[in-house]
Amino acid sequence: MSVLAIFSRLTKQAELMDAMMPKLGVEDEIWKLPDHAGVLRRAANRCLTCDSTDACQHWLSHEAEPDEAPSFCRNHDLFARVIRNADVDAQPAA
Repeated sequence: MSVLAIFSRLTKQAELMDAMMPKLGVEDEIWKLPDHAGVLRRAANRCLTCDSTDACQHWLSHEAEPDEAPSFCRNHDLFARVIRNADVDAQPAA
């Protein structure tokens, strides 16, 4: 794989992750995490090693207001935890 191909893949994967987080509403919530830099670094690494780029791009372009990431997403569990935590934090105190 050429250096240009590697950079092209890195750019495409980064763009997909940048599109996925706001679509799921987790972008601001991830930044609130104590180790958000580490969380984002590990999420980016999982995204970079994903082989479902075309499926991800298709999903992003066809899902308007998803409740969760697609099952093939390597960050599905992370995003689900962030969404759950945000929902719990949004609940009024009893």
